[in-house]
Amino acid sequence: MPSAVPFRRSAMSESSDDPLTWRGHRDLPERISDDLTRRIMAGELSEGDRLVETDLAAYYQVSRGPVRDALRILTNRGLADLFPRRGAVVGRFDRDTLADAMNVYASLLGLSARYAALMWTGPDLAEMRRRVEALEALAREETCKPMRFALSSGRIGTALALCADSPMLLRTIRSNANDIVWALLWREFHVDFRTPERRQENAAIWRQVLTHVEARADLAAETATRELIFQCRDEALTVMGLAGDTDPRRQLRSPST
Repeated sequence: MPSAVPFRRSAMSESSDDPLTWRGHRDLPERISDDLTRRIMAGELSEGDRLVETDLAAYYQVSRGPVRDALRILTNRGLADLFPRRGAVVGRFDRDTLADAMNVYASLLGLSARYAALMWTGPDLAEMRRRVEALEALAREETCKPMRFALSSGRIGTALALCADSPMLLRTIRSNANDIVWALLWREFHVDFRTPERRQENAAIWRQVLTHVEARADLAAETATRELIFQCRDEALTVMGLAGDTDPRRQLRSPST
């Protein structure tokens, strides 16, 4: 049986004595699960390590209730397993796990693009166009920080989902983005958009997506959007340096490539 791992301050934590202060507006279980997720992705916690509620509660200086909820979130993300009478154990986080997560996100955002091409209204399309133009402006700044660019790129995805006019799809995309730790990957590890060339490439694809959406070319919009996420996936796999080789069958490509 895996042994419990003593908790220590993450090397990636902020200077505050409280590892949760930087989580801002998110509620307590989410902040705890985010910190644990970050530590798993950083390799501080390994597959099979036990996550003991009492130890976690002492480490985060909270009651066991928020910790229990945080472990459920971690389980939903696929980064922990819960066993009766044994508690939670760190799950696998490797190249295949990351590739799977990004492929799921590509499928969801691709569906959003297809809906957007069919459903858009003038105001929603105008907002998406404004955000694409803002991203293109950032792409021309050679010193633009990766996180700033990533946030701007993500805002286009939100505008795309609003054009799709599907509350269910929007909720699913937002939930999936949290569950696959999309935001944490980009915010904590800066896994993409580190060079002007990569930022320009991303902006160019978003321009393609916008063009297809405007033309109501739903299949072309879906294909371009999926390719955009596939490129983010490949860059993340390169930067993260996770153990093992990615199963090539998981590195899907768009039909046009």
